[in-house]
Amino acid sequence: MEREYGQQPTRRGSTGQSTQQQQMGGQRPGQRTGGRQSIAQFEDHLSNELRIALEDLNHVAHVAEWCARECATAGPQLADCARICHDVSELAEINERFIARDSPFGPELADLFVRTAIEGLPELEQHGHQHPHITETISAIDRAIDSCETVLQTVGQGAQMAGTQQMQETQMTGGQQVQGSGQQFY
Repeated sequence: MEREYGQQPTRRGSTGQSTQQQQMGGQRPGQRTGGRQSIAQFEDHLSNELRIALEDLNHVAHVAEWCARECATAGPQLADCARICHDVSELAEINERFIARDSPFGPELADLFVRTAIEGLPELEQHGHQHPHITETISAIDRAIDSCETVLQTVGQGAQMAGTQQMQETQMTGGQQVQGSGQQFY
């Protein structure tokens, strides 16, 4: 019996289950319990704006990566388009991960995505009329920019409200600094 590197050997315990299965609560690798429940809890946590942004980021990540490959094979005249698409794709993917883990640095990264995408659009638009894959990518980028800007506006309003509340708390304590709870943006 062959094992992959780093995998624990499988030994049978007194119940006939492998010790690996016993350690995992009797589950076999790949068997899911509560997977749907944790996904549902995660989805309940997301606002509609975040859900839309997550979908748009996922879509633009795939489309822009596909476009980068297409541009790279089309020749040197599309080299800049390929680089831009690759950058947009990677930033979209990392934004997805930051949203998923509710990172406090999410808004900064979303802003970077928006700025990068906006700055790259003129180069893509120069070639979009000749290449359908670039046209499709421009459309996906536009949607992702819009949804990220909506989320950033929502976050900005929440941060303003938190700042007003903190100022009121400071006034109520006679000007002493009181450490408030940090606000998660995603």
